[in-house]
Amino acid sequence: MPDSFGIQEETRGRAVLLRVRGRLDARSATHLLEVGSRVRARNLNLVLDLSGITFMASSGLGSLLSLAEEFRQGDTRVRIASPSAAVTSVIHLLNLEPFLPIDGSEEEALHALDS
Repeated sequence: MPDSFGIQEETRGRAVLLRVRGRLDARSATHLLEVGSRVRARNLNLVLDLSGITFMASSGLGSLLSLAEEFRQGDTRVRIASPSAAVTSVIHLLNLEPFLPIDGSEEEALHALDS
C-alpha cells in the first residue's frame, strides 16, 4: 500500500536522519512525535526527509512545528530535507519557512546543521 506510514532512521554523526513516507495525519503524527522526542532526548539534531509524504493533514503540520519548537528549546535543531509537494505547498502557503527550514537534499540539511 503506497500510503502506509513508515519511518526509517539513520544516525549520521551528531544528527539523526528520519526518512518519513506515507500519510502524515493524526495517527502517524503521534508516532513521528514519539520518534523525534527520542532523538531530542539523545541531544542530537534531526533531519526529516519528507520526500515520501503523500498527504499532510493539519495534525501532521502540528507535529512538525512541535518538534521544531522542542528542538529549538535545547541546543539542537531540526531541518526538513526534500519535502514532497504535499509538504512544500502547506509550508509555503502558511509562510512557515522561518520555523521549518527546508533543504533540497539530505546532504544539504546535514551540511546546514554543521555550519
